[in-house]
Amino acid sequence: MTQLTVLVVDGLQSRELRRSVLRPQLPPEALLPGDDLPDAIHLGAFDGPSLLSTCFVSAESCSWQPDRPAWRLRSMATDPAARGTGAGRAVLHAAAATARHHGADLLWCGAREDAVGFYQRCGWQLHGERFMTEYGPHRYMWIDL
Repeated sequence: MTQLTVLVVDGLQSRELRRSVLRPQLPPEALLPGDDLPDAIHLGAFDGPSLLSTCFVSAESCSWQPDRPAWRLRSMATDPAARGTGAGRAVLHAAAATARHHGADLLWCGAREDAVGFYQRCGWQLHGERFMTEYGPHRYMWIDL
């Protein structure tokens, strides 16, 4: 692996990685949840030309801390072959920096239960109980910016 670079990307550029990791049952041309958010900022971690990890962030209040300026992280996806390389952590740190730059002091998400350990290793905290979505068990998580 060479040097990781995290860039703002077009949502179309990251869609196939997000679809293949998070919603493989959908066809490649399918719109994904959040693709229609006009103010979303998509980020991608690259090793040379290869997109290894991606997510997007957008302004969205946090139901359990409604008085704080908050942004939400969504569609965090890392190529399975790139897990453990730091690509996911790099894109997560860039997401936090982006939200902070836009005035947020809190970043939150609905994390898949199997990703909770990753977020915790990156300093995120759990909130509330496990909940189910059509994509399996999730937990709300957040981090102070």
